[in-house]
Formats: sequence, structure tokens, C-alpha cells
Amino acid sequence: MTDRLEASSETPRRPTPESVKQSIEAEDLQGSLDELERLEVDGGSTSEISRLRSQVAAKQDEPITAIEMLDLAMDQTSPADEDLINRAQYCYVAGRLKEALATVDRVPRKTTPQVAATAAHLRTRCLTRLRKPKEAESALRDLAAIEGRSPRIEWLRSELEQSNGDFASSRRRLESALTTRGLPPSLVRPMAFDLAKACDRLEDFDTAFNFAREGNRLTGATFDSHRYRGETDRIIEFFNASRLAALPRSSNADDSPVFLVGMPRSGTSLVEQIIATHPRGAGIGEQRLPLNLAARIAHRHGLEFPNCLEGIGRAELDDAADQYLAMQSSFGQPADRIVNKTLGLDRILGLLPLIFPGCRIIHVTRDPLDNILSMFLHSLRGDSLAWACCLDDLIVARQEHDRLMDHFASILPVPFHQIRYEDLVARQADVTDDLLHFLGLAPDAACLDFHLTRRNVMTPSHDQIDKPMNATSIGRWRNYQRHLGPAIEVFGGNT
Repeated sequence: MTDRLEASSETPRRPTPESVKQSIEAEDLQGSLDELERLEVDGGSTSEISRLRSQVAAKQDEPITAIEMLDLAMDQTSPADEDLINRAQYCYVAGRLKEALATVDRVPRKTTPQVAATAAHLRTRCLTRLRKPKEAESALRDLAAIEGRSPRIEWLRSELEQSNGDFASSRRRLESALTTRGLPPSLVRPMAFDLAKACDRLEDFDTAFNFAREGNRLTGATFDSHRYRGETDRIIEFFNASRLAALPRSSNADDSPVFLVGMPRSGTSLVEQIIATHPRGAGIGEQRLPLNLAARIAHRHGLEFPNCLEGIGRAELDDAADQYLAMQSSFGQPADRIVNKTLGLDRILGLLPLIFPGCRIIHVTRDPLDNILSMFLHSLRGDSLAWACCLDDLIVARQEHDRLMDHFASILPVPFHQIRYEDLVARQADVTDDLLHFLGLAPDAACLDFHLTRRNVMTPSHDQIDKPMNATSIGRWRNYQRHLGPAIEVFGGNT
């Protein structure tokens, strides 16, 4: 099978804002970017182009760029209510919760019921994450005044109860809400995962697993394990030591980027929190720009990644570095080491030293059975996580991740450091000191009290990194042993 991407033989049509919108709706994001570039050359409306770029960025899971582009559009034209709602949603995804609330407050009181309901919904979720239960309850009352007592309100109230540690009330509320007829899968899915969490905390493990199974079923993702393994083979074959040495490098000497690589639920949020606690360290969460840069390079060269790198030049790598540093600087966190822990970096890991020859790579790994169980119990979705909804697929994904990381650990031309989650828990001080030494940061006792650092983390780990180090998650898979037979068969010797 060829690795050349399909390309149209037709003469490109003259782009219009309407054609860009159609491409976005069709999920043709690379085509949308092509058209936007041509629109800019043709001198199209800058506000309309910025608004469209914001939509593409949101689709690519780049909320920071989405906010910046939407702000440019709103600076030139009066913002519509929909603009403000979109901006608030982007801020929420980016973890800028106070900014999201401030944006919601700009929505006029006289607006449509749908916009008012969305605003109240966003306000509730932001206040719940900020652990302001009284204010969140007030926002819920505003939402109830618009749509009555609805299953969505019951779900939001259950989230608030979980935030307060009342998992029994949350469970009762969710079980009752799920008896409502005609609930859309888009609501049943998060309710099922929240029920799984509540049941797990109440030590009803069989019920927890069953609700997680239902949530995963409703995700509806499809995964081709044979193709995925073939892609791993191709990445390993392409990135050998001699080719990596021969490929061009960016001329950018910035050594602040640190890329934290790991499977979901492996401990990456914890390691990021430790680094961000250091006075010369910072974390920017899961910024997908590196993956989107890889996709853009592949599109421009008409070849699948990584074969597209055969024809790459220094100028293109310099441009990628500039784009990344612009995104990184938008967080306003001056630091010597700035961590990006977006998921999926293992699949493009060979590109990162080409863009930033001075970067550092940290790999966080965890016992595979605990890791697979935790991923199954949590809501994970996205184009790069199609394997996250089925136990057999999770096994394949973990195997292929391990294969890639074993390969890259021996050939990457940049500093590489590995942390086992279990070692970090058992020997916190020693492993933390080794981590800071690897990063070139002075020892700092504050890093041992990482849980005292207040940051908005938007991953499923948000309610764990504000607690001291503990071993409660180690060996957790044994509570679910009767459900994990295939994983135990594959990884049992490693536990």
C-alpha cells in the first residue's frame, strides 16, 4: 500500500468564506487551511478569515489559537452572542476558567433561550471546577429557570456532588436520571462515566466496570489494530539512528520546550505538576500543536508521516519552531523549562528533535494493568485515541506505545529521561531530584509539595494532583481482576 496521500487532480476552486465553512463542516481541516491561505493572498475580509481560523483551531483541539483568532475577529467587528459563547467554551477547554466566566458575563441578558442556557451551563461547569459550590448552585438555578428540571441539570448537580466528595448522592442522582426515556447518547455517555467513577469510589467495582463499558460503547470510535501496528512498524523503520542524524534541523536554539510523553492515565499530569511547581518550571497542559504541525507537513508534501520528512527543509522546520514558540509564549509563563504533555507524542516523537534540537523528552510509564484499567474507566476520545474504548484495543495501544518508546529511547539525539510512576510514588524525593537534575533545574523542596500549587488541570487527573503523593492507585487492577482477563494474559508477567 502506498504511503502517498490522496490528492485531487482537479484545478483548485477559488475559495470563498462559504467554501471554507463547507470544508470545516466536512472535517477537511487541511483543505480549510489551504483555502484560508489563498483567501489571505486574495485579500479577503480579515475579520471573517480570523473567525474561520478560530473554528479550524477549535476543531484541531487548539483552544489557545481559537481564542486568539476569535479575539482578532471581535476586535474588528462587534461580537455576536455566539462569538462570546464560543470564546467561553474555548477558554473552558484551555483551563482558563476565570476568563471563561468573564466572557460568559459579557453575553447580553436579552438573548435567545438557547444561548442563555449554554451560558448558564458553562458557568456551572467553570464554578464546579473552581470548587465554588454555592456559586455553582446559583448558576444551576439560572439554568433550571430556562429549561426546567432536566436530566442535564441532574448530571451537572451530580458533578458538583462528586466535586464535594459526595459520591453516594451522585450515584443515586445519576441512576435516577438515566431512567429518563429518550436521553441522547451525548448525555448518557458522560453520565455513565461519572457513574463509573462514583461506583469505583464506593468500591462497587463490578457496577463501575459495567457503566464504563457502556460509556465506551457510546463513544462509537472505530479502530483498526492491524493498521495501527503497521504504522508503528513504519515509524520504527523510518526513524533509525543514521536517518535521524542525516535529516535537517531547525536553526532554533531555544531549549525551553520539554515534551512529556506517556499513555493517558500514566502519571504525566503528576510529573507536569511537579515541574510546574518549580520556580523555573512551567506546564502548558496538552497542547496539540506538535501533532497538527506533523499533519500539516504531511499534507503539504503529499506523503504520510513520517515519510514526508524526507523532503523537509530547514526553513519549514524553522517555521514550525516559530509557530510552537508563539503558542508557548501566549501562556505568559517565563520559565527555563516549559512542559507540553499532549497525548499522542509517541507517534511523532522523531520530529520533535528536528524542530527543537535543544528540547528534552521525558517518558512516564506505569504498570500496564493499572494503566489500561484507568483508561477504560475514564472518558477518553479524539482522533488519536480511537483505541481507548475497547479493552482489546487498549492492549494493542499499550503494546505499540511500549514498542515505540523502547525504540526511541535508544536513538533520540536529545536528552531522554524515563520515570516509572511506581518509583515516583515509592521514592518521591529521589525520583524528583533526578527529574530536576535532568531538566537542569536546581533542587527545590517545594516540588515535593506539588499538591499545594493551584493550577487548572482539565484532564481526568484534575481531582488527584491537588493531593499529596499516595499509593492508592498502585495495584488497583486487582479490584477488577475478573474483568481484565485478556490484559492479564498479555501483561501478567509485568505486574
